[in-house]
Amino acid sequence: MRVTSTSYADTLIAQLQAQSNRQTSLQQQVASGQRIQTAEQDPLAMQQVLSLRDTSAATAQYAENIQTHEEYATVTGDVLKSLTKVLNRVQEIAVRADGTASPDTLKAYGTEVGQLIQQALDLANTQHRGEYILGGTKSGAAPFTSTTDANKNITSVTYSGGTNSAESEIAPGVLVSSRIIGENPSGSGDRGLFADSRFGADLFGHMIALKNQLDSGDLASIAQTTRGALQADEDNVLYHVGDNGALQSRLEASLTHAKDTQLSVDGEISRRADTDLPSTIVKLNQSQTSYQATLQSAGSILNLTLLDFLH
Repeated sequence: MRVTSTSYADTLIAQLQAQSNRQTSLQQQVASGQRIQTAEQDPLAMQQVLSLRDTSAATAQYAENIQTHEEYATVTGDVLKSLTKVLNRVQEIAVRADGTASPDTLKAYGTEVGQLIQQALDLANTQHRGEYILGGTKSGAAPFTSTTDANKNITSVTYSGGTNSAESEIAPGVLVSSRIIGENPSGSGDRGLFADSRFGADLFGHMIALKNQLDSGDLASIAQTTRGALQADEDNVLYHVGDNGALQSRLEASLTHAKDTQLSVDGEISRRADTDLPSTIVKLNQSQTSYQATLQSAGSILNLTLLDFLH
């Protein structure tokens, strides 16, 4: 059987092309660190990698959302701590304002309560990253505004913020909010911090009433009404303190879980997509050696003459 020179040349070219393509593929794997360059190389693995990458991206977004919530929950917690101190002092003054207090002492108490009202108003309009954290979904403007008399005493405080808080996902289908709305007179929905008709809370209204009673010496109203009203305000603030603490603990645990999930998913991506670098380099060297050997062998054979075949 005769083997034509063109048949051998065609076979040689095909072999060299195959070896060259293999070298190129191995070189790309070494350079990129990725075993799979195109879907054709391993369709199933590529599909799995793409799905895992989507999961990884979603988990990274959840972790980012959690960290944002942690940040705002911490700021809100600081506001609650400061507000608790204000309220404690107001209650202390309400208790001390009894029949043993002189008119001058009551006046001094009234002045101090006026300052505490202003301090509470400043806390109510706390900003973080340019947002008013107690404004609910209306975080672009100060949620609380005050009206003052000729002596610059605050006579009323009005809430113009939202009655709902913005939420975001921290896990698939799990929505949370790290904000507290300043007030909720609607009778449903999120619980207001400074005022909520469901729980008898109206901190600004009760503090303003206390100041007026101190200024006028109306000790009976303080004892019969205002002390109990301030207790309702305290109960409401303490509810938010506890809820904020529980939220911070939950967010901490959720962030740990999200980070663990991220590591696990990224490990699976690496296992399916990353190349085994030492093994790939060995294969590349073997392929290059084989390619060179094929070229040398082909050169020797193609240089044979017809006489060489006759021998």
